[in-house]
Amino acid sequence: MKKTKDEQMSLAGTEEGEILTKLNERVERAIATITELRRERDALKKRAEEAEAKLRDASDAGEKLTSLEEEHAKFGRERSEIRNRIESILSSLESLDTTDE
Repeated sequence: MKKTKDEQMSLAGTEEGEILTKLNERVERAIATITELRRERDALKKRAEEAEAKLRDASDAGEKLTSLEEEHAKFGRERSEIRNRIESILSSLESLDTTDE
């Protein structure tokens, strides 16, 4: 049921009117608080998504670093093997030179 304008006006100066005014103020504050909390939630959600993206990037970078370290070690072993072979060939060549003299 809708109250008439006269009934609403008669409430304005009464204790019930004060209660309704206070209730209205509390509802407005609650709405403002909820709105602010939603804004904060959205901002925190965005920050969490950004942090997760950075974490994924860091994980990818870590995997790439591990891969590069393994590749570096492989190249080091290959270089050492090549050096050993060259030294062996040079040694063989030197022994040929000394036998010809």
